[in-house]
Amino acid sequence: MSTLHPAKIDTPHELIVRARKGDSKAFGKIYELWVNSLYRFTYLKTKDEDVAEDLTAEVFLKAWKGLKNFIPRQDVKFSTWLFSIARNSVIDYYRVTKQTLSLDDMPEMPELVESIDLHPEQTRLQDALKHLKPEYRTILELRYIQDIPISKIAQKLKKKEGNIRTLTNRALQKLKEVVESDSGQARMTKM
Repeated sequence: MSTLHPAKIDTPHELIVRARKGDSKAFGKIYELWVNSLYRFTYLKTKDEDVAEDLTAEVFLKAWKGLKNFIPRQDVKFSTWLFSIARNSVIDYYRVTKQTLSLDDMPEMPELVESIDLHPEQTRLQDALKHLKPEYRTILELRYIQDIPISKIAQKLKKKEGNIRTLTNRALQKLKEVVESDSGQARMTKM
């Protein structure tokens, strides 16, 4: 199954209607459409594959239970609802783990050294995002990770849509520069 960008995924209205009536096959198709994007979102927030898998499963469980309360409307995308569940699940995860995390649960130092980065491109992108100013980082996260349309971002940030488009383009350009400069430094170090 290929992974599409969340903005390119469209959840058919009839699937939502059937799933709201308890049709598990329709919900299974919704799951297939969204599982990769939601996993990627939770992984980017937690940087832990196991936690991301657990949170993704939790998101779908909450969505299944809460689907009867979701009312399809033209101005609210199904993806926005799903990603808000994912965002809240990540927040809940951090709220709980920060309260219960003990030093006994921390890995030993040799385990940290032996760990292998299974997602080097994501790690590079996350590092590059840290070098952007907060406004750019926020806009890119809202647009490309949370899949929020430009009009909604404009409302949320109290800016005009044209400004959001401009800021998005500038943020992407700056991100590209940071990634390319990091790649150049990495090549120089290898020489």
